[in-house]
Amino acid sequence: MKDIEIHNENGILGAVFDETGLTSLVFDGVEVLRGLSAPVRDPSWGTMKEDGIATSLVKAGGGWLYTRTARLADGQARQEMTIRLESEGNGFSITARFRLQAEHGFATNRAGFCLLHPLAGLRGAPLHLKHPDGRKTATRFPALIAPAQPARDIAAMEHRIGAIACSYRFFGEVFEMEDQRNWSDASYKTYCRPLSLPVPVRLEAGERIEQEVTIMLSRETTSAAARSASHTPLAVKLPELLLIAEPGMLAPPPVKPSGWLLREGPDNPFSDEDLSAFVKLAGDTPFDLEYVTRNDPQAELSAFAERLSRLGLPPRHVIALPGAYLKSYQPEGPWPGPPTPEDAVNAAATAFPQARIGAGMLTLFTELNRCPPPQGLGDYVTYGTSAIVHAADTESVFQTLEALPDIFASARALAGQRPQRLGLVAIPMRSNPYGADLADNPDGGPKTMASFDGRHFTGEGAAFAACAVLLAAACGIEAMALAAPRGPLGLHDANGEPTPLADLIEAVSRFAGAATELVQHDDGAMTLCGSVGRLHVDPATRHVTFTEEN
Repeated sequence: MKDIEIHNENGILGAVFDETGLTSLVFDGVEVLRGLSAPVRDPSWGTMKEDGIATSLVKAGGGWLYTRTARLADGQARQEMTIRLESEGNGFSITARFRLQAEHGFATNRAGFCLLHPLAGLRGAPLHLKHPDGRKTATRFPALIAPAQPARDIAAMEHRIGAIACSYRFFGEVFEMEDQRNWSDASYKTYCRPLSLPVPVRLEAGERIEQEVTIMLSRETTSAAARSASHTPLAVKLPELLLIAEPGMLAPPPVKPSGWLLREGPDNPFSDEDLSAFVKLAGDTPFDLEYVTRNDPQAELSAFAERLSRLGLPPRHVIALPGAYLKSYQPEGPWPGPPTPEDAVNAAATAFPQARIGAGMLTLFTELNRCPPPQGLGDYVTYGTSAIVHAADTESVFQTLEALPDIFASARALAGQRPQRLGLVAIPMRSNPYGADLADNPDGGPKTMASFDGRHFTGEGAAFAACAVLLAAACGIEAMALAAPRGPLGLHDANGEPTPLADLIEAVSRFAGAATELVQHDDGAMTLCGSVGRLHVDPATRHVTFTEEN
């Protein structure tokens, strides 16, 4: 990380760079940009590997010049990005240029600039667009999470964050904006190439991509009013903490969960031996069932209900979904089927008449937002979240916590009176709706769209989970899963010892059934207070502590 500042009579511009590009842009204490980079995506939306990465940051006149060069790892292309920051007029200018030249033919879903806009100060704020044909449009940044692109066909745009006026111009490609809170990113993203255009695109040897983005920042003479922070304790009920049960993940956990979340599907079905093992493992602990159907939800669910009945395993909650809906589709479709999600929900209600029936998705909130269940369908709504869909560095992972309340609020608007019972809410991904499979990540390092992430087993994983649980409690979430007994989502470390996440689940379980209050501090830290003690978590230091009441 490299930090720089530019001073003029109107204020201070601070910027942070790393080897990917610009990671923070702050004008007099106001964050105006959270990222400016130019990734190259492969046909599965993963970031293509690079080598020979070289960066420099040098003074240039009264400003700074950042330069990044790299080659795609298999030699398909060489690329260069420059970002120049300068003092200009009553503010500052940022000029970014990107150039890629293919040396061998290759396929890509996207190559070019991505800009990340912060959430603070922009939720619901006015946004003015100019289109390539000269038309102008007045719209707003979405308050609730937009399932489709809130801004399309962008040649230029303007908005304000408090007293800071931000003006953008784009050259070399048509840009559009998406609401990245869908994937729990704490940002709105302006990017190219529009999703309405076909992908992947093949670049042949010698072809070039050249783009430019210019940004002008200025400040009004009146400053924005300071935001006040509320420390009023909020009475909360903690969500039930579930453990995931799948073949290959069954093992005695180091802590007793509130319940189990059992998934049955054609890709990883339970054998009779597996189900018998689950009977012994679960004991009298209740369980929820996620069922992935093939072609005939009614027949498949009825047959599985009979298997569970023979073993004395009545699920208390059931959500069924056709397997085709484990993949993601644009809000306008086209959608697969039949069978449809409604077919699966109705079949579950017939097969399990004593259970509460869920509706929603078994992947991420994104898919729920794009295909919400009709009002009145099911008794509750479900979905999951992952912190490493678009970025996997630890700073970005903890920034996703900023988006969770927006996700919970947007899901509540879709759910109506139905409560929310969530699937996996964690750093790792459980499945990949956007590509063929999850990313291979044997060493557990930071990597997008991976099922194994080493931080899940550390204090960072426990701090992330603690924040997620407390934010869920503040939004009235009924249940959520944080882990499995073993495997990449497990609760034991490499030596077989309980992980910090296991300790967290045990600490949170002590508050169950007790009167609890939550204090949310203006720095993002949270404190849960009850008769059993205090649980404090600070996402800035990524540390969680439980103090038992004497």
